[in-house]
Amino acid sequence: MIRATRLVVVAAVLLAARAPASDRRAALDALVHAQRPYGGWVFADGPGGRPQACTQIVRSAERLAAPFGLATWDVVVLRSPGTPAAALELLAGGVPERDAEYAAAARHAGDFLAATQLEPGGWFSEMPVSGGAPSWWFEWLAWRTTLDDDVTTGGIRLFLSLWSATRDHRYRVAARSALDLLHEAQLPSGGFPNVWRPAWLRRLHGGSEDLASVNDGTTPLAVETLLMAARVFGDPRHLEAARRAGNWLLAVQQRDPAPGWAQQYDDAGRPAPARLFEPAALATWETRHAIEALLALAEATGERRYCEAAARAVGWLVAVRLRPGCWARYHDLQDGSPVFATENGARVDEGAARPGYSWTGDFGIPSLLVRLGLDEDGRRRGAPVEAPMPLPGDPGACPGGGPHAPVLEGARLHAARAALFRLVPLSGASFCSAAFR
Repeated sequence: MIRATRLVVVAAVLLAARAPASDRRAALDALVHAQRPYGGWVFADGPGGRPQACTQIVRSAERLAAPFGLATWDVVVLRSPGTPAAALELLAGGVPERDAEYAAAARHAGDFLAATQLEPGGWFSEMPVSGGAPSWWFEWLAWRTTLDDDVTTGGIRLFLSLWSATRDHRYRVAARSALDLLHEAQLPSGGFPNVWRPAWLRRLHGGSEDLASVNDGTTPLAVETLLMAARVFGDPRHLEAARRAGNWLLAVQQRDPAPGWAQQYDDAGRPAPARLFEPAALATWETRHAIEALLALAEATGERRYCEAAARAVGWLVAVRLRPGCWARYHDLQDGSPVFATENGARVDEGAARPGYSWTGDFGIPSLLVRLGLDEDGRRRGAPVEAPMPLPGDPGACPGGGPHAPVLEGARLHAARAALFRLVPLSGASFCSAAFR
């Protein structure tokens, strides 16, 4: 069993101008070592040496099959930091003497994702696999595909990257199939839901997962993925879909003095709750994702209205900082106060909130400010610069920890660590620099 390890993203790592190559190599080597023979990565082992499962469908199958010795499948993690994110980090390389091996591992992961792509074109957040293919029972029950947590969008970007690097036709076909699903999933409003489900299932049993969502980067990451597809394939259809999603983000952005975003919205464009402990509230992590998507869209379209919206949101993030380097995830829609809740949704103090949830973190906001060329108070400190960017799904830890410090384990930890030793630019930061005064 892999021991749980706290991923503490200290400011010295996030804000470093350059990280030692040996640190990134160690993280990437650990990823290669943890890769399953068929090409994917799994959750850390739970009791009894079985990979942990998080979704109800896989947990139920495990509970029913285990007493008979039939739970023999692996549980591959796709939600970030998962298999697509790990493969993208390997493909990015950064260690010349090892990059060929890393690229081979990334291609192996791409081949696995192509083999496990579900009929609609996407993937589920975790997938039981046997012999490198989805377990037979799962394909009969997988009536939906996951868009949040960078699952299907992450898979698309991996295929686009592999196609660009290799010109292997299989990756182009797989990317187009998943992109078709992404277009089908886009709602009339322009936003994207957390999951794609067939129309009959939505009519039979609708829920918050069908709402237009910013949760875990759903719509923002769809925007960034569509923009990449437009560049790679030269298809204006992808740019238009990205613009529709960006216009939806503008439409639902809260007005001053709190111009952030909530996790999801109802059909009237009002912030909506999800699970009992996830209230209708402004969300800092989701706001950071929305900002990055709008900046990228501004650069791709030349439309500076996206810059202005992003700049207002950055000002709000700076204003609601809980303490240096630390943000509460939720803020009340009425008075702006931080929101913490129990399992059943009762408001409590930070220390009494439901465990196992990212109530606080740095949420990649320090990295956003640095890449924009801003100081911690949102003031101009210089030109935009390259800096490490945490992966989707990595909330980062508040300096000094706290009651809700994030825990990532196994391959997910290795992928998240690798990202913190790679410098990346912020798309649109230079184009929009005048909006950040």
